[in-house]
Amino acid sequence: MQVWRIAKARFASDLSGQGAALFGGRWNHIEQRALYFGLTPAICALETFIHATQVPRFPLKIIRVSLPDDPELYWQPSIDQLPEGWDAKPADSPSMDFGSRWLQQRQQLGLIVPSSVMTYESNIMINPDHPAVSQIKILSVADFAYDSRMFSPRN
Repeated sequence: MQVWRIAKARFASDLSGQGAALFGGRWNHIEQRALYFGLTPAICALETFIHATQVPRFPLKIIRVSLPDDPELYWQPSIDQLPEGWDAKPADSPSMDFGSRWLQQRQQLGLIVPSSVMTYESNIMINPDHPAVSQIKILSVADFAYDSRMFSPRN
């Protein structure tokens, strides 16, 4: 399985999950390591774009990663299995509690969840404490820039 991530250049090859532990994320509480990827490059761009208020002034990279192909390493809960409020904006405790419990269980490498930005797309949270994390391979790291029109005022 191939997944993507957009990150500041200096963190492009960091697969420690420490960034999510420092700040928390939609599916993890602070102090819990996790890695977030999109199943498509487009959802990565959309997910990071919603947090930007202007064209980023720092270099960004798009990272393509290979995950092990064993389906047993992933869990994709149905929408009905997700807690009410999982898609709150900003992220709130229902999704953080859910993902944090999943991380603590260490049963799978990846949790595949819908994007709160566009539920037709999916993201994957990787547990860096799962033994299969050693099978993750960075396939490519390339420069990434948003089209400046995305930040232009609209009439």
